[in-house]
Amino acid sequence: MDAADGDDEQLLARDMIAVHGAEAAIVARDNVRGAALAGQRPEARHWIRVLEIIQRRQADKEISIPRPIEG
Repeated sequence: MDAADGDDEQLLARDMIAVHGAEAAIVARDNVRGAALAGQRPEARHWIRVLEIIQRRQADKEISIPRPIEG
């Protein structure tokens, strides 16, 4: 994978989160499955990388949400 591909995947992941919100990972996972079932191995790998980026961003977002102080 060259740097341009990685940048494209970062942009795609960002755009998918902007459009699909919390369901972006589901959409990406469906795209992985569709490419794999169609025998499109390079496309499936591309979508796996996009899915990983989306999942990392969503996990980072969950971690950074301040929790209310109980007491």
